[in-house]
Amino acid sequence: MIVCYTWLKSPVLTHGFASYYTSARMLTDGSDMTEAYDTTYYFAKMHSYGFGGVKDLSNLPTGSFIMLPLAGLEPVTAKIVWNILGIIFLFTSILLLFRSFDIPLYSIKGLCLILLTLLFYPFYYNIAFGQAYALLLLLASISVYGFKKDNALLTAFPVALIIILKGYGFYPLAALLFMKRPKVFFFTIGLTISIFLLTLPLFGLSAWQMYYAKFYSVVAYGEHSSNVAYQTMGSLLGHFFSFNSTVNTNAILSVPKIYIYYFTQIAGLVTLFFLSRKFNRENYLIFFVMSFALNVIFSPAAEDYHSLFYLPLIFLIGSMLFNNFDFRSPQIYVFAIAVLLLMLPLPFRQLQDSGFPLYVLAYPRLYGAIIMISFSHGFIRGKKIPEIS
Repeated sequence: MIVCYTWLKSPVLTHGFASYYTSARMLTDGSDMTEAYDTTYYFAKMHSYGFGGVKDLSNLPTGSFIMLPLAGLEPVTAKIVWNILGIIFLFTSILLLFRSFDIPLYSIKGLCLILLTLLFYPFYYNIAFGQAYALLLLLASISVYGFKKDNALLTAFPVALIIILKGYGFYPLAALLFMKRPKVFFFTIGLTISIFLLTLPLFGLSAWQMYYAKFYSVVAYGEHSSNVAYQTMGSLLGHFFSFNSTVNTNAILSVPKIYIYYFTQIAGLVTLFFLSRKFNRENYLIFFVMSFALNVIFSPAAEDYHSLFYLPLIFLIGSMLFNNFDFRSPQIYVFAIAVLLLMLPLPFRQLQDSGFPLYVLAYPRLYGAIIMISFSHGFIRGKKIPEIS
C-alpha cells in the first residue's frame, strides 16, 4: 500500500517539498540565502526550478541541508527518490523503536504495531507533500535508542540535528535537563551551537533575522496561526480567544495571538517540568519519549505529518498495554480511541469556519495526543507501570 501510494503521489510537485528543494538548490547555486525570505524572489526561483504555480515559504536557513544531496536532480526525480528514502527511514525507525522497547519483530505485538504504522495516515500525508518528518522520526528514534543504551552521542546528536534542520527538539533537550542528565544536555547544546556556527558563514545572521521576521513569526502568531490544520494547543486557544476579522471570526475573545503564543510556550515547558517530577530513573525512558510528543502539542504549528513524532509514544504505550492485555480494561479502549484520533484521515479542516462550540471538534490529533500523555502519566501516578517486555 505504501509503495503504491508513493508511486502515485511522488510525481506530483507540492508545497513543502518545493520549499526544501528550492532552498537546497539556491544553496548549491551560490544564491544569497537572505533572498529566500523575499517571497517575490523565492517564488520566482521556485518557478524557474520547475514547480509551476506551486508556492511555499522558506523554512529556517539550515533547513536547506535537508534536500541538499538531491538538489542536483530534477524536482520530480528528487521527490521520487526522497519518498523512497522516506519509506526506508520509516521502517528503520520501527526497528530502532522495537529495539528500544524490547518488542520482538516477529511477534503478534510487533506485527500489530507494524500494521498500525502501515495504516497511519500522517505518514501518507508526509509522502504526498514530500515532507521531512520521516527523516525527523528516524532521528528521534535514534535518540530514543541512544537514551535506552545510555549512549550520550546517540542521544544528543540526533536531537541537535532536529533542532538545526527544523527547529524541533527543544522539549527533548529540556527533558534531559529536568531528568538531571547534565552531560547529555550540555553535549546536545554544544553540538547544536557548533553546527550553527560552522554553517553560519553560508547564511549570515541576516538570513536568520529574515527567517524570524518573514517565516517564524507568521507561523507562530500570524493571522493564519489559529487554522485547524495546525493541531496544536496554541491553535486551539487561538481559535477560542484570538478574534480575527478575516480568518478567525468565531473566537469568543479578542486576545492578541502573540500573547497566546507566549502563554502556550511557557505552559508547555511548565507541563514538561511538572511531569518530570512524576518520573524516576527507572522510567525516564517513558518521559523522554513523551517529550517528543509534547514538542508537537506545544509547537507553534503542527500539520498532519508532524504526527509522526507520536509514533514512539504509541509504540511504547501499546507495547506496555499489550503485555497486560485485558478486554475488560477500559485502558485498551481509551488507547484505541486515541490512536484512531491520531491516525485516521479525519475531515477536521472542514470545521475551520464553524461557530462555537462546533469548532471544538476540529482538533482530533491534539486530543489524541493529550490522551497519550495522560496514559503515560497515569501509569506513573497509579504506580501501575507495565513492563516494556
